[in-house]
Amino acid sequence: MSRILDDDAARLFWDQQAIDQRHAHTVGVRIAGVAEAPRNATAAALLHDVGKRHSRLGPLGRSLATVADALHLPMPMRWRSYRNHGALGARDLHAIGADALAIAFAGGEEGADPATLALLRAADDGVLKASVSGPAGNTMPPEVEQ
Repeated sequence: MSRILDDDAARLFWDQQAIDQRHAHTVGVRIAGVAEAPRNATAAALLHDVGKRHSRLGPLGRSLATVADALHLPMPMRWRSYRNHGALGARDLHAIGADALAIAFAGGEEGADPATLALLRAADDGVLKASVSGPAGNTMPPEVEQ
């Protein structure tokens, strides 16, 4: 993983729940398969949801937090942490001196190249599919292995 993330960023990645690691890996594979994507886009993809680790919510809690947010209902602190994961992740990434692209993508900000952010958002939304094939299952590619 040291070819993509430095030690501090890798710690944030591995501190995520497995579901978020798998999602980040999927987004990273999608963006790595885009020839025009800059090298730092893969790191941004791997780190974009690190703020979710603050809430430690499982699938049910995440669903309830999403519904409560949509209905503008009062929410417990952990649900608010999940709702605000972008800002929390951007703060954490800023604290470790992460790349501006990673901070902007995590925080949903426009502080980086608009074309690269658009590619990352498309990869995150599943609109951009991986153009490379890899092993099936929940394995990480060698450059992301712990």
